Amino acid sequence: MSTTIPTAFWNTDRAALLADLDSTGDGLTSDRAAAVLARVGRNTLGVSKQTSAARLLARQFLSPIIIILVIATVLAWVLGDPVDSVIILVIILLSGLLGFFQERSAGKAIAALLATVEITATILRDGKSQAIPLTQVVPGDVAQLSAGDLVPGDSIVLDSNGLQLDESALTGETFPVEKRPGTSAADAELNARPNMVFMGTHVASGSGTVLVVGTGVSTEIGSVSSRLQTEPPKTGFEKGMTSFGLLLTRIMLVLVVVIFLINLLLHRAVIDSVLFSLALAVGLTPQLLPTIVSISLAQGARAIAKRRVIVRRLDSIEDFGSMSIFCSDKTGTMTAGQVVLDAALDVAGAPSDSVARLAFIDAFSQIGLKNPIDDAICAGVKCDVSKVVKLGELPYDFNRRRLSILFADAGGAPTLVSKGALDAILAVCTSARASDGSTVPIAAVNDTVQKLFLDLSNEGFRVLGVATRELPGATSTTLADEAAMTLVGFVTFADPAKPDAAKTLEDLAANGVSVRMLTGDNRLVAAHIAKAVGLDTTTVLTGTDIDRLDDTALAARAPGVVVFAELNPIQKERIVRALRTTGETVGYMGDGINDSLALRAADVGISVDSAVAVAKEAAAIVLLDKDLNVLLAGMTQGRRTFANTMKYIFMTTSASFGNVLSMAIAAAVLPFLPLLASQILLINLLTDFPATFIATDSVDAAQLRRPQHWDVRLIQRYMLVFGALSSVFDLVTFAVLEWGFHAQVREFQSAWFLGSILTEITVLFVLRTRRPFFRSRPSRWIVMASVLVAAVAFVIPYSPVAAPLNLVAIPLPLLVAVLAITLMYLVANELVKRVFWRPDQRTA
Repeated sequence: MSTTIPTAFWNTDRAALLADLDSTGDGLTSDRAAAVLARVGRNTLGVSKQTSAARLLARQFLSPIIIILVIATVLAWVLGDPVDSVIILVIILLSGLLGFFQERSAGKAIAALLATVEITATILRDGKSQAIPLTQVVPGDVAQLSAGDLVPGDSIVLDSNGLQLDESALTGETFPVEKRPGTSAADAELNARPNMVFMGTHVASGSGTVLVVGTGVSTEIGSVSSRLQTEPPKTGFEKGMTSFGLLLTRIMLVLVVVIFLINLLLHRAVIDSVLFSLALAVGLTPQLLPTIVSISLAQGARAIAKRRVIVRRLDSIEDFGSMSIFCSDKTGTMTAGQVVLDAALDVAGAPSDSVARLAFIDAFSQIGLKNPIDDAICAGVKCDVSKVVKLGELPYDFNRRRLSILFADAGGAPTLVSKGALDAILAVCTSARASDGSTVPIAAVNDTVQKLFLDLSNEGFRVLGVATRELPGATSTTLADEAAMTLVGFVTFADPAKPDAAKTLEDLAANGVSVRMLTGDNRLVAAHIAKAVGLDTTTVLTGTDIDRLDDTALAARAPGVVVFAELNPIQKERIVRALRTTGETVGYMGDGINDSLALRAADVGISVDSAVAVAKEAAAIVLLDKDLNVLLAGMTQGRRTFANTMKYIFMTTSASFGNVLSMAIAAAVLPFLPLLASQILLINLLTDFPATFIATDSVDAAQLRRPQHWDVRLIQRYMLVFGALSSVFDLVTFAVLEWGFHAQVREFQSAWFLGSILTEITVLFVLRTRRPFFRSRPSRWIVMASVLVAAVAFVIPYSPVAAPLNLVAIPLPLLVAVLAITLMYLVANELVKRVFWRPDQRTA
């Protein structure tokens, strides 16, 4: 095989290019494809998002605070404190390993889920058509393309049948571009290579066979991506995490510096002071937060998958749960989704076999986008078209809203038949065929046609027009032929509202989600279905209305409208963007080529497993069933996942803040360090362990009934209130230990070590719910983990590991005092919690 592919391969002879790639028109063998994949790598536009085990393990220890702490610990070892140094390093190692194993397990679970909705391409392997994951496509593969498919790599067209590509993602070209076999000039620009299709674009209509030449970064869009290195817009979850991280950093820096300066002023050893301050920094920083978030999101995604909802991008779970506006077409969500041909009528409204036959020829012959309308015609009309010869096709597009076929029937004159939206058909008609077969001016039947259209639409039927034009001698057709046509009749379709759609929409509203209908259907049909499912039809905004509004005016108008009709893809995208400007979290559900723009514009793009590839690729959430009940169940689980993640953040930050504040006070008034660095880190490790099971916990029903959002101010308020409460009881503990029991240094540190663990573990059961704690059952995993940690905390001061940790056995009276303080602390938290979560403060 030649390993050198010509730079301008679009100017290369087809046979030579196949030889260079060691391929044939029947594609590669599986063995050959595997060898090429091993050589060129996966077909992605950048570094694989999958993190290797080594990189994931290293990431657990790359926090700047951890690195500084390790350096300081090694320095302490060198200066003569090897025992404490080893203990600190072991605790850091154990903490990192805990995060590594939990996060790795979560990653494997998500990879398995994503495999169920992997985007594939139709590839010839071993001489047979196979669905191959896009990431596994290699140079030399022969791909078969049809409407809605993503192009799997930069390729040369081998064969085409009306193949038209949407290249807007790469070139910015608005209209589909026709593709055909041949060669192009070596110096031709991208938009002047009709024999090439490019990765990142998709098929608008037609079909074709292509030879893949470039994949991954060796493509035109890959080279652009590698140069720009642009990051995708951050989700609401990412923005919230960033704000939260900045808040913690500011608080940590102030407190740690203050504590370090206090220790220096009290003439304590510099190394001990540094280790103490850094250990507090680790304690204040939720070191396992990335791991907890990964575990929580992964387990949430697995739970959502049981509801037949697959999360393709984990960080979209928060936006899914916080969705407050849901936009969707009506077909399959609000209606049964089974479009049925109701009738074929002539211009006067009488049943017509000839109109049915013409509609069948149009639907049966087209090779563009498969759609329910054409499927319904093919299923509902039985006629013999064995003598019909197709001569040409003008594929459907969302600007013309027509599909035209040029055909010859049993040797007759070539005839162009066009089917589409009635207004789009009337726009190219100058005449109509009356019931008696005569041809009359279109104006003569216009009133009859419009009345028939209104009556049928008001009854919920979708109405398409059918028109013809003879083109004697024609062997192909162009858009110019769609003129001076004759209206011959209509085809009508029924897709009734789902019996349970109204109830489901009520349930969505009860859960804080407002539904918007965005459809390409005419306004009368849209209003009929909307009314049937309980949506407000006071105002129906059409695509024409939207085009009259600039973005500012649309942003002011859209929030007050529930039903949008007669829309093209750009208008759908504009509506979604307009709704987002109000600050709402907008979800959009779609499964067609015309939905991809709106899917990308939404906060939450939702598609279905049966969607065309370009729509599924644009979505963050994929439903395995096109059903609003499935959506509601998945959304509720998303809220549960987010709520559990926030539990960890609320409780850990408040406890850590309280501990550090207490340390700052203790460092100033006690003649010794209240805890050693190794003890602080061990407390942090033990109390974080139950939190790794927080994703399994139940959530208050009230929290599941409304969208949830990041609120850093609420986190800050929570941290100050409950952190201050924690510090109050820490000071009580200081007083009891110092003046009540006159505890010695090691005894003091041992009692506080145990008390810190017990209070943080037990308060979890109070603060995990906003209801009285005894009315909410915690997860059994949290209970078992907490019992285990509490048992370990009790045992440590009495075990052989106590001495290396500078701990001693705690006398029984002192132990009883610690338990009493812990109990009082729980009661105080329960009382403060009831005040904090008053109805007017429930903003999270």
